[in-house]
Amino acid sequence: MSGGAGGVVVSVCVSCRAADGPDDSRPGADLLEALRGSELGGASVRAVQCLSVCKRPCTVALTAPGRYTYVFGDVDPVSGVADLLTCIATYRDQEHGYMLWRERPESLRRGILARIPPLEWQPEDGAHPR
Repeated sequence: MSGGAGGVVVSVCVSCRAADGPDDSRPGADLLEALRGSELGGASVRAVQCLSVCKRPCTVALTAPGRYTYVFGDVDPVSGVADLLTCIATYRDQEHGYMLWRERPESLRRGILARIPPLEWQPEDGAHPR
């Protein structure tokens, strides 16, 4: 799947249950629908069945060819939409998709689970690009 805006793809886990909600509560599915109804700046959004972060629902990954991949957990399916849209724009605009901590919205600073360098990124000292 290729995304627009430089191939940016937003993957939303739709299988995790809310820890304190009913068994049929799927916060990722709610977030997915909210994102599908939003202006994503050319990025594409897709459902995924599992990102293996079940204890931190709702989980989202941002990825694109030649860019860092970010995985965020505990995204609020309602209030997190605006923060995700801001984060997608920042990610899209940064070289290699590398975002400094202060460049991410507050909720996504706390919810970061992983920042994975692109396969092509192989500096001798392992340093990030900025």
